[in-house]
Amino acid sequence: MFYRTAGQFKTSYESDQALFPVRQDAILLAVILVFAWVIFPLTASEFTFQTLLIPILIYALAAMGLNILTGYAGQLSLGTAAFMGVGAYACYKMVTLMPWLNPVVAILLSGVFSAGVGVAFGIPSLRIKGFYLAIATLAAQFFLVWLFEKWAWLYNYNASGA
Repeated sequence: MFYRTAGQFKTSYESDQALFPVRQDAILLAVILVFAWVIFPLTASEFTFQTLLIPILIYALAAMGLNILTGYAGQLSLGTAAFMGVGAYACYKMVTLMPWLNPVVAILLSGVFSAGVGVAFGIPSLRIKGFYLAIATLAAQFFLVWLFEKWAWLYNYNASGA
């Protein structure tokens, strides 16, 4: 154990339900944020940005979305990666078909595409819950991965399939 919470007493319900009930957690987060927002950008190379920062941001976005779905809605999803893939392929196709399009607009529109596919899989699943909803999202995962691999238009008929 890195620290002990002894001596940090809660005197109200608000302090007990605080975002950082332990002072050391807030200090550690502040150190991490200073490193991430000040030191890392000033010292990192372009290669480090592309190999570390961008994938970490993508996975963090996926984790936050799944956290919202599971934590607030109470639903279990096994197809989160598939819906992220739909957004990624949609953004890729929009940028390659319309190179004049602003990247921020392409990212926002790819979210609309991903939400549309999510609705297409979600409408038939409205009356199911629990384990069966997890299986329905797993079916979406397998179907969309199969579609990404078999429909060559999505990856511009590239010989490598990437």
